[in-house]
Amino acid sequence: MEVAVTEDILRQYDIASSVDYVCSRGFKRVTLQFPDELCGEAVSVATALEIGIKAWHQQCGNEVAAAESSVELPKLFVLADTTFSSCCVDEVAAAHADADCVLHYGHACLSPVSRIPVKF
Repeated sequence: MEVAVTEDILRQYDIASSVDYVCSRGFKRVTLQFPDELCGEAVSVATALEIGIKAWHQQCGNEVAAAESSVELPKLFVLADTTFSSCCVDEVAAAHADADCVLHYGHACLSPVSRIPVKF
């Protein structure tokens, strides 16, 4: 199944900034946290991030390595049905995925996070 990545997805979810955040910090296991009302767009967002991450590695001189799969690209995990309210970062679910960071989408209460880097 081919997933369409629209300009709206790229803009609404600030894909370019998220790709730079993940790649420039060398994260390898990334969780994407969505509230229930945005879960339907999770596959499109993850696809857009995967495309952007591959392009980032190619632009940074890892073109041959990325093509040959010798560079380990980050793995993405979608979090849904969060432990607490969807506005709070689900550090528990991220820990279960052994994540290096969380990309949090949707409304956020910005409560303090102590265990993992988060991009809102």
